Amino acid sequence: MFPWQEIIQLIVRGMFAVFFESFFWMILALVGYQYWQLRKTQERMFGVYGHSLVRQIVIAALYGVMGGLLASLLTTVVGVTLNQLGLSYIWPVALLLMLINMRFLCFAYAGGLIAVSNVLFGWPEVNVPQVLSLVAILHITESFLIAVSGRSSAAPLILKRPDGRVVGAFSLQNFWPLPLVLLAAVSVPLGEFEQGMLSMPDWWPLLPSGVTPAAGEELLHLMFPVVAALGYSDMAISSRPVERRRRSALHLAAYSATLLVLALLSAKFTWLQIAAALLSPLGHEFLIQMDNRREMGGKPFFVPPAQGVMVLETVHNSVAQRAGVRSGDILLSIEEHPVNTNLDLGTALYYAPARFILTFQRDSKLMHVEIEFMEGKRQLGVIPVPQGDEPVFVELAGDRFGLVDWLKTKFRRR
Repeated sequence: MFPWQEIIQLIVRGMFAVFFESFFWMILALVGYQYWQLRKTQERMFGVYGHSLVRQIVIAALYGVMGGLLASLLTTVVGVTLNQLGLSYIWPVALLLMLINMRFLCFAYAGGLIAVSNVLFGWPEVNVPQVLSLVAILHITESFLIAVSGRSSAAPLILKRPDGRVVGAFSLQNFWPLPLVLLAAVSVPLGEFEQGMLSMPDWWPLLPSGVTPAAGEELLHLMFPVVAALGYSDMAISSRPVERRRRSALHLAAYSATLLVLALLSAKFTWLQIAAALLSPLGHEFLIQMDNRREMGGKPFFVPPAQGVMVLETVHNSVAQRAGVRSGDILLSIEEHPVNTNLDLGTALYYAPARFILTFQRDSKLMHVEIEFMEGKRQLGVIPVPQGDEPVFVELAGDRFGLVDWLKTKFRRR
């Protein structure tokens, strides 16, 4: 029987040790900086922001711990070890790919290319099933974090589509510091470390470590704390942020599970290694292109309705947010004064009493809430969807390939 309780205790201890690593706090500081940049973008566009910066950082850290526990448990059960992962090859390749496009800074691309090179040319010397299993488990963890994030850190935008239409949208960006505990296989003399060792079932590990002990020695698996990070970037245009994240998480989980199964099978059937290695980058890219095409080509969701004023986002700590008004709600009236435009909304708020009834529609349900202005402020605290004539907006551009574009520019000058 697998010693779940003891393994989880060891993982938690190892993760706790990560909190004393300066690198973990550096990553958390970078996460905070990224969220601060997003907040500044919102303030430039709307003059207000929708999320507390401290709350975003705390949530990112908590979710990162949850993800670290899940990833550490999965890698331990599978038997992923540090010995032949080839991280010294994968990281440089990932950084080079980042120069082409930022989204290529992902182990699905770098790990997949390293695995393909090993299968075809025998170099670099890495354990292909181990590399691809790590890629799959990290993406399973990412799909879990995307799913539980909900509306966390969804930043509202005024977006100009390629067809010239100005609509409301959300930039979905999440960053998580990941405290991991990974195995390392070492060869030790027989019987040297019998006391305190866990008794593992015969089926474990699912993946061979690739380390062959010398005569008179045996393999011992040790746990080492490792600091990592995960990130997610997307756009919600034709669907709500929660729906967009849920769909992305489901597709990513399916891709990750398929890759993990192929990686495990390829440890026994070596002819499957090339299929698994190609699936890593190509499957990931197909997933991104498919989801983006569906989102960009769909009918925009955050546009003015036939009646009322749709809420794009509520302002942090505003009376509307406290009253439970959400993104996507359609404001219909304030104290029985109908609102159909942003001008109507401003006029109704100006003449409204200090305590008033706000009527709005959520999906097909009509709702009424009592709202009281904050002292000295006659503000509801909502960001309406754009009317279509806004002077400030962001514009969708084609896929940019940084290094390639830079080289093209240099050659054109000559």
